[in-house]
Parts: sequence; C-alpha cells; structure tokens
Amino acid sequence: MSTKLTKLLQSNLKVFTLDDLGIIWGQKSRSATRQSARDYASRGSLIRLRQGVYALPHVELDSFMVANKLLAPSYITGLSVLIDAGLSFQFTSCVFSAASYNKKYELGEKTFVYSQVKESILFNSLGLNDTGPTSIAGVERAMCDLVYLNKGRYPFEGFEGINWELMDSCAKIYECSFVPIAIKALKEQNAG
Repeated sequence: MSTKLTKLLQSNLKVFTLDDLGIIWGQKSRSATRQSARDYASRGSLIRLRQGVYALPHVELDSFMVANKLLAPSYITGLSVLIDAGLSFQFTSCVFSAASYNKKYELGEKTFVYSQVKESILFNSLGLNDTGPTSIAGVERAMCDLVYLNKGRYPFEGFEGINWELMDSCAKIYECSFVPIAIKALKEQNAG
C-alpha cells in the first residue's frame, strides 16, 4: 500500500477536498495534488464524488461530512438537524445545509440541498456545533434557519429540550423582523 493511501487511512476523514489531500500528503502544489487524486481515483483507491471532492471506497460515508465537503463553506441545518435530534418524524433522503448560494447535488440515493443565506449568517458561529470535520447547526439555530428560509412560517413538530434563550439570541443574527416575531410565537405556542 502506498504511503499516500496509508496517510489517508490514518486521517480522521473519509471525504477529502483537494486542500485536505494536499495537507495530508504534504503537497504544496495544487496541480500535483489534483493529479495524484485523479491517479488514485482511476485505480479505484479513491472515489470522485464531484470535481475536487473525493472519498475512500468501501467505507460507510457520513452524509453530514459529505455535505460539508461537497460545498464549502456550509453547515448542516434545518430538517436534517431536527430529524437527527428526534424533533421531526418526517422521512427524507435529503441532507439540508446553509451555504452562500443555492445548489443541489445527487449522489446515489442521497440528495444534498444547499440554501442560500447571507454571509453574515453563514459565518456567524452562534448556535453552530463545529466538532471535528463537520459543521452542524444546533436545534435552536436550525429552527431559526427554517423560519428565515421559509419567510416566517414553518410547521414544527416538537419543542423538547429547546433552549429558548439561545433561540432568541440566534433569531437576532438574521437582520430581519420576521424571525424574532416567529420565534416569539413559537415560544408562546410551546408555553400554551
């Protein structure tokens, strides 16, 4: 087994951008990294997910990690977070993320949907959990994102364990009046 492949297997990643590969392999030239990745993909040692994004073959991929790598910067949010937290019982094969522009990728049976948010929202870390190789909104931030992306309306199914103070703080980052108003209505609905 080659040294480069060994380094990939020893990393905590299963999905790699060209930047990730360059760092892991110690290559300073982006073109050399790109060529190495292409060579490994042609031999089946890497799978090309899209231009500049690769994965190890024969490993179960974390769809949240894949979503963060397919389009960066981005963070997992919305229904994906609520389902993961047990606050929504809808079924979807989509992974929802916030990004700087709208985009959709289909990989196998999964669809990765990116919704555009302002950069002031995208780069605000309030309510985000940046642990390890993935960036994921906490429940409170995800709920605020849904309200924002749906212009003030979203039919939430559950409110267990919500930190309403954090939700109020998150609502302020959207720089529009309807998010705090909708969050206040949700809080009153939950109290009633």
